[in-house]
Amino acid sequence: MPFLAPIGAAIGGFFGSLGIIGKAIIGIGLNLIVGKIQQRQAKKNQKQVGGVEFEREYGENVSRKVACGLVGIAGHDCYVNTYGSSNKYLEQVYVLSDFPCDGLSRIWAGGSLLSLGVVASDAVKTVYTVTAGDYAGLIRFTFYTGVQTTADAEMIAHSNPTGRWTADHIGTGICWIKAELTYDQEKLGQFPDFFFEFRGARLYDIRKDSTVGGVGGHRWDNYSTYEFSENPIVQEYNYRRGFSLNDDMFCGMGMAASDLPFDRYVAAMNICDEDAGGERRYRCSVLFDSDVPHGDNIEAVMTSCGGIVIDDVDGSWPLIGTDQPIVETFTDADLVLGEAVRFQRRRSMADLVNAVSGTYPEPENMWSPAGYDTQTNASYVALDRRTRDVALDFPQVRSKRQANQLASIYFNENRYEATADVIIRPRFQTIKAGDWVRWNSARYGDRVYMVQARSIKALTSDGPRNVALSLQERDGGIYDGVGVIPPTIPIPNGEPVYLNELQDFAVIPVIGVGADGRSYPAFRISWAAVEDTTVTGVIFEWWIKTEPGNKFTRTVTMPATLSFVQEGIISLTDYQFRHKLIADRPTNWTAPIDVTSLDGGNADLEVGLGQLKEDVLAVFRDLYAGLGRNEDLLAQIQQNYQITSSVSQSIGRKLEIQGASFNEQIVVLSSDIANVAAQTEELIAEFGENLANGLVAFQAVATPVGVNVRYAVLLKGAIGDDWKQSGFFIELYTQGGVLKSRVAFNVDQFVVTDGASSSYPLVFEGGVLKLQVANIGSVTTADISLGGGKVQINATGITVKSG
Repeated sequence: MPFLAPIGAAIGGFFGSLGIIGKAIIGIGLNLIVGKIQQRQAKKNQKQVGGVEFEREYGENVSRKVACGLVGIAGHDCYVNTYGSSNKYLEQVYVLSDFPCDGLSRIWAGGSLLSLGVVASDAVKTVYTVTAGDYAGLIRFTFYTGVQTTADAEMIAHSNPTGRWTADHIGTGICWIKAELTYDQEKLGQFPDFFFEFRGARLYDIRKDSTVGGVGGHRWDNYSTYEFSENPIVQEYNYRRGFSLNDDMFCGMGMAASDLPFDRYVAAMNICDEDAGGERRYRCSVLFDSDVPHGDNIEAVMTSCGGIVIDDVDGSWPLIGTDQPIVETFTDADLVLGEAVRFQRRRSMADLVNAVSGTYPEPENMWSPAGYDTQTNASYVALDRRTRDVALDFPQVRSKRQANQLASIYFNENRYEATADVIIRPRFQTIKAGDWVRWNSARYGDRVYMVQARSIKALTSDGPRNVALSLQERDGGIYDGVGVIPPTIPIPNGEPVYLNELQDFAVIPVIGVGADGRSYPAFRISWAAVEDTTVTGVIFEWWIKTEPGNKFTRTVTMPATLSFVQEGIISLTDYQFRHKLIADRPTNWTAPIDVTSLDGGNADLEVGLGQLKEDVLAVFRDLYAGLGRNEDLLAQIQQNYQITSSVSQSIGRKLEIQGASFNEQIVVLSSDIANVAAQTEELIAEFGENLANGLVAFQAVATPVGVNVRYAVLLKGAIGDDWKQSGFFIELYTQGGVLKSRVAFNVDQFVVTDGASSSYPLVFEGGVLKLQVANIGSVTTADISLGGGKVQINATGITVKSG
């Protein structure tokens, strides 16, 4: 008679009525979707075991976990310390796993992947530094594998107050990471959220142990022989044996090796390691949790490989989701007469689905959930006359191909619905739980089944031992491979994505025409409209490619999308342009682009300024020497004027605090060859690698030959190793017995304007003197050259060269 009760009750009632001898039954993984549907409410608030944890853990009441496979985790924040001047440096400790791990893979900060470089590495720890981006040189990480035997010496030294971290803080057996941050007002003004990807525990693999039947040097009692593995069955085997530290088995089941059949486990491990599209067929990322029931930890692993667990009097072992050979075929004639046959053709509609969809963690998107391809069948939807979908997530699977394959397996399993309970003759006693058998029944149909439970039943105390089987319909088509649509990696969750440079940025050389009809070279800068509301403007910089020290700038406010520049532009010259956004956040200069200006056709207006005379350069060299603080002013004056015997007096004022100072000195000197009076004021401001230095000097010298009076203003600025000097002086000097005057400037750009003209009438920039318009009453010159030397005008006449 058809048996219409739920299959779970059928198995229990069937074997309960028989009295089981030599029971073997599938314990975990059979009919996964049905189990998910029935447990949906019961396990609503239960921990989900997987390979990713986004929530950072705090405090002492945190369960102990063992990470296996490649894992993504926010970590257990358990220590923070600041030290140094103004607490400029910060140390943070995150526990990743309560069992030694293989190594660090990647780190994200504030949702952005960090570029890491290895500073030092050994079996105990690896030190990394951030090598690019805003955090370059500001963040360092130390990854401890868990085999360390001494405490971190730097943390002991930096402990604030002393004693918060001591020599006893070793973390034996614990995999943890130390983050070290250096405060930077612009780039690291607040603490970023970290997310860590790392390779979990090194595991024992029975296939590599020559003492138990394998090949290799793995030994259960020697952790140093273990290796990193993503194989789900290797992970499950280690969990069943148990994870121990100092003889304390804190996670796992503590099963004996004799209860885990070698040949069964090797077969399952090998299936998982088969190649499938360039990757292992089944891989698992899991955090075994000591606070979670053993069944849930093992179910997470079995789900990742389509596996089921078989519990027998001979032990327990996994059976991987693959097509199996049929070990026996029986007919209705093999059934024991007088024994009930229970058969159910269809599942309850409440346990039937026609679409499976869900998510898996995508490592390339900071392990955020990504959807795999929905597994469905239009004919099933039509048959059911409505959509019956179920959400099935794979938090322990980091491959879309694998997630697709598993979803297809569980979807197809659900559509093979027939179940049966039968008792057959003693000759079938070799059948075991998990075997595939064929029941060719004239009444119930010819089908293939998996044995989900098996026992031996004696009809009398000395009678034959018949075989009781509980069957679930199966077919090799369940495990057919499925296609994979390449995953779409969305923008990572985390901080908003801001504009870092102008979009569609272009610099085009053009020819401008002035009010007087003359043409001149220029550039047209254009860009797409800026939608980022944090951007208020943009700074452009340009310079002659061969003279990077002489830069021109222009600031444009939003929402402009166009700008023309002519300052510093001369014909047929290579220039470089770059820009930086102005926003309420740190921004960086873009990489420069090369552009060549057009021929303005007025080379006679682009007059090059010759080199300054050597004596003017020498004056500036002497003046800039006074910007150094290593030479006393009086000794400098004596040296400059070569005074061997003199009388002098000096007074001074000085103010100085950390990073800034003011120093004023007044000196008077009298000797047989010169009388000197000098006053200097020096200002210095330093911040990190930035230096601003200014000097104002006023000297009056009474001497037959040389400078009589000089007033100088000098400036120096530095950013790291890059520095710049500028200044000017006004002086009266004696040359050939004649008193003369001179003004000299050392600047990148010198501008003369009346404050009202639309263009500067005189500009000196980039080593070139340019006159926009020259209204000259008379011109006296020895030679005139036009058209690049094609026309020469001098005292001998006019010469025109061909070509």
